[in-house]
Parts: sequence; structure tokens; C-alpha cells
Amino acid sequence: MVQWARWCRQYAPGSLTGKVVPTQGCPQGGASGGSAHQPPSLKPCPLAHPHCPCSGASEALSRFFSGLDSLGDMASEAREALRKESARVAQERAALEAEKEALEDEKTRVAECFKDSEQVELSIGGHLFSTTVSTLRNAPHPSLFAAMFSGRHELKRDGNGRIFIDRDGRHFHDVLNWLRDGKFPCPCPTADSPAAVKYLVELRAEADYYGLEGLVREIDRQPWGMTRVRRCLEISADESWIYEDGPDELIFSVDRPCQLLGVGLCAPRSWFNARLTLSTVSQEFLSPPGAELRTEPCPSSEVLQVASRTFTAAEGEGGVCKMDLAPEGLVPGKLYMISALIKGGDSLCCDDCLPEVWAQGVGITFAFHESPNGTSDERGQFPELYVRVFPGS
Repeated sequence: MVQWARWCRQYAPGSLTGKVVPTQGCPQGGASGGSAHQPPSLKPCPLAHPHCPCSGASEALSRFFSGLDSLGDMASEAREALRKESARVAQERAALEAEKEALEDEKTRVAECFKDSEQVELSIGGHLFSTTVSTLRNAPHPSLFAAMFSGRHELKRDGNGRIFIDRDGRHFHDVLNWLRDGKFPCPCPTADSPAAVKYLVELRAEADYYGLEGLVREIDRQPWGMTRVRRCLEISADESWIYEDGPDELIFSVDRPCQLLGVGLCAPRSWFNARLTLSTVSQEFLSPPGAELRTEPCPSSEVLQVASRTFTAAEGEGGVCKMDLAPEGLVPGKLYMISALIKGGDSLCCDDCLPEVWAQGVGITFAFHESPNGTSDERGQFPELYVRVFPGS
């Protein structure tokens, strides 16, 4: 029977579905002849009766050989997929080995170019300085000095072999001292004087060019170039602002780049604690004119910073307490929200607030919005903002 099945498979694969059967047990069809080396003569069963014993065998053989074909195809596909995966793994391994070798070569080259203790001489716009490679490498990425002394770049030198950088070198000694110590004691006794502002603006430009983000932050923390933006015409001592219905919020935008340095709060009559959040907010969350007052806080898009402080009545100057913030960059095209959750006693209240204020060339527009505790673009909290505008921005 096995030999016969092989013959059927080789010589008459299409006949199996046409009810081709052997002679034995079939009253209508049959086969004649055949040997161990020749297939029998096969002919279809003319009745194809459902109870014919050859019918089930023929169908079973058909399914069997069909399954063999599918299994063979699957095995071929699996072998091809395995071959491709092996080739991909081998390629990635070769690339990884090449990258590892290149990294080791670069480390060797860097070590040969500059050693940390090696002394170097710099000419910054003609001003001469002497320091070590380790000092210049102190600043983390994206410091220009870390890139210069990585061994990947060819350094420009002057006629005396000094490394030359085409920048104003008048303030480089402060840059170098910051690299050595990590500290920036402001050299200007009065940070608000015109000379101090000019010096700090120039030094900040140099620090920004060299990619010294830490020094830029230190300069920005100095109290220089601050402008007080007052949005209210009057701070009323006759009315009290009570804190019981959630946060007070103020939404605003700017028309040129600047920094927000702090927020003025109406001074408490006795004391209060203020938790202030600065964030960006989407236009869709603004309350349109005539809309029903929201009772829930305005959802923010991105929280920029949070500050908290307790104030007393004695700390108020002109009815205002200043909440300092880390300098936060503001750019046109975004909406910013100041939200203050205040707990404690009541405070003074600002009235007759302006919808737009100009100071030092920057315009600040306050959006129509009434917050859960009642502060709006017309009255309530936040009588002042404190900003810094950079020359030429």
C-alpha cells in the first residue's frame, strides 16, 4: 500500500480528487496490472458513491499530500528566515566591533593629544591666558572647551603656538575663574548700575558662546536689569481679598523674548502662605466673555516651576510682597499662567488693572480669564510682574 501511495503521488496526483481507487473492495472501478516498479492502471470510480470504501481513502490521501506540501513550504520559509536573521546578526556584530575599535582608537588619540595636567596657553582675541587642560575640560557638554580638547578637532594656533580663539578676551578671566572654582561672585558692587548691566550682558554673551550653561544660570541669578511691570492702577486698602475658593490665576503673553524674575502679590493684612506655580496653558482653556465661571482650576500644559513662601504684613512694600522665581525665559506665541494657592488671612486687593502694559520695550498682554478665587484680568491678585529684557532681543 505504501508503494502504491508513492505511485499515486508521482503519477496521478490530480486523480485522487476524482475518486481514483484500487481494485480491491470497489464494485465499480478498479485497477489492473501494476508491480513493484510500475504503478497500477488507475481509473476513476464512475459511481463516486458516498459509501464507497475507496472514497474516504482517496480524500484522506489528498489531504495528507496537501499537508506535506504546506509543511515543506513552511520549512523552506523558516530556513530562509533563519538565514536572513543570521546574516543580520553577523552584520550588526561586525558593526559593533568596528565601533568599539574606533572608540578605543579615539581614546588613545585623545590621551596622546592632551593630558589633563598639561599646561596650555590661550590667546583670546589677543589677551593671553595660561591654564591646564583639566580646567578647560571641567565644564560638561555642550562646552566648547570639552569639544576643542577632545582630540577630534584641529586647533587654531597663533604665530607663537598659542591656541587662538577669536573672541573678546576682556572678560575671559571671569570665565576661567568659574571653570576653576565653579563659583561666580558678581564683581559689580551695584548690579543695577548701567556699568554692571553692560558687563553682565557682555559676560553672559561670552558664556553662551562657550556653551557654559552653568555660568549663564549664575549670571541670570544676579539682580540686574530687572524691570517692574505694574498692571494695576491702585492697590485698595479698603477692600480685602479673601482666599477660600481655590487658586487665583493670571494668564498673559509677551511680544518679545524676556525673562520672568518674580511675581508681586498683594500684601497680607496679617500673614499668608502662597504656593505659586508658573506654567504654560493652551488657548482653548481661556474663559470667553460671558461664559459661565469655572469652579475648577485651569489645567496647565507644562509646569515650568513652583515656589512657596510665607509672607507677613511687615514685608509688604507699597502694598506688594515680591515672590522671587528662578529666571524663566518667556517667548512670543505662548500663553503663560501664574497660579497662586494662598492659605491664611486675607490681603489687600488690586483694582483697575490694565489689559496691556509696556515696559523696557516689551509688551505684556493679560488675557480675559476669571479664576476660581475671582482674580481676573481686571482685579484681584498679582499687581506686579518682574521681568528682564536683554538688549537687542
